[in-house]
Amino acid sequence: MSIYQVQKCLFDYLRAREHAPKDARPEIAEIAARGYDLTDEERKAVESLDLGTLYAMGTHPVLINGLARNMGYRKADYRPLLAGSMPPERKVKPRWLKS
Repeated sequence: MSIYQVQKCLFDYLRAREHAPKDARPEIAEIAARGYDLTDEERKAVESLDLGTLYAMGTHPVLINGLARNMGYRKADYRPLLAGSMPPERKVKPRWLKS
């Protein structure tokens, strides 16, 4: 598994859509077929643009944000999609509050 290849594919997808006219924007399957070294699991997550799975794999949050915005989500809309993938919140008091 290479998260670098996943992130490179997603970055290239976002760039291709950014610079293309609205009627000629490429789909993710077209970009993913360009020879990225992806496992079957990675290819499935990329082609379906499954934000939760991509986040759990370790995709950088800036790319997740770009994908979500490209898909039409606002931050409040896609945050629940990531909730199952996020590590549990730590309930530790900061050191400065303990004394």
